[in-house]
Amino acid sequence: MKDVYPSYYDKFKCIANRCTDSCCKDWDVVVDSDTEEFYNSVHSELGEKIRRLTVTDGDGDRIFVSQNGRCPFWNSDMLCDIYIGLGEKHLCKTCKDFPRVTADFSDFSEHFLSFACPEAARLILAEDNAYESFEAAEYELCSEYYDADCMRLLLSARSENAKILSDRSVSMAQRLKDCLVYNSNLQSAIYGEEPEEFRDETEPKNPKFVYEFFKKLDYMHDDVQKLIELAESAEDKPLTETHDNEFEKLALYCLYRYYLNSIDGMDVLSPIKRIVGEYVILSNALTANPELDLLDAMQKYSKEIEHSYENNEELDFEFMTNPDFSVENLLNIL
Repeated sequence: MKDVYPSYYDKFKCIANRCTDSCCKDWDVVVDSDTEEFYNSVHSELGEKIRRLTVTDGDGDRIFVSQNGRCPFWNSDMLCDIYIGLGEKHLCKTCKDFPRVTADFSDFSEHFLSFACPEAARLILAEDNAYESFEAAEYELCSEYYDADCMRLLLSARSENAKILSDRSVSMAQRLKDCLVYNSNLQSAIYGEEPEEFRDETEPKNPKFVYEFFKKLDYMHDDVQKLIELAESAEDKPLTETHDNEFEKLALYCLYRYYLNSIDGMDVLSPIKRIVGEYVILSNALTANPELDLLDAMQKYSKEIEHSYENNEELDFEFMTNPDFSVENLLNIL
């Protein structure tokens, strides 16, 4: 088993109550069985509280009972009572791992930090050439869970996409167009079809269909809704290229984190459409308000979209079935 990490991975350290957001609010905390077994052995007031506030949810998971959208052990100083009382080693796996994310492909695992964590997002945007180790890695593919030739194809295609997204001689919008065309041609080859030809419309297409779809997703707060409203107010203003460097790093993060998931159905376009949708919303919001805190906007978007199973299901279904999200339409809104 080979494990691969981006260069920013080991630089992460939780900044606790100095964080501008918190993983101790909004989400349910799933308690793994080994940790719960230890908690059941803790004979103290804290142990009693943990046992009292651990329940089974509708999915059969053991979770801490949320109180007003907060973990009940996140205290008024915005610190964790379990960490203070029992030590870091006795945090449940959910809390111990986040924002670390692992993509396990049987023969190899790739590790990331989630953009939903503000400190992780800061590290991701600060790092150049973060994924060199991914490109240098040599994988021995022999898993019974997927076709090795298909995985080799995806690894090669991911490298090609990374080159396109890193080409700073052209704008980020043009790089995304090039990625859409490249993956459209690849998708046609996978299906044994002729490559699609695209019309270059003289008038850019209105991205309203993007905004209308994203408005319908399930959100904990109105942060993304406000971003969409701000993006809509940009109207026909030309997109700024001032923050292309940040968008490049966000796009590469999404590429490396999600592209290989295509192994399940060999749908190589959906991961790229995911990047385009995020770029359209965030770049237009930034065009409407150049003072927008882009890091904060990217982090809030990730928290609401990436970490919602339901939203991810909706995205994949929409990208695969809705003709509004055709490659041609997306090309003409960039």
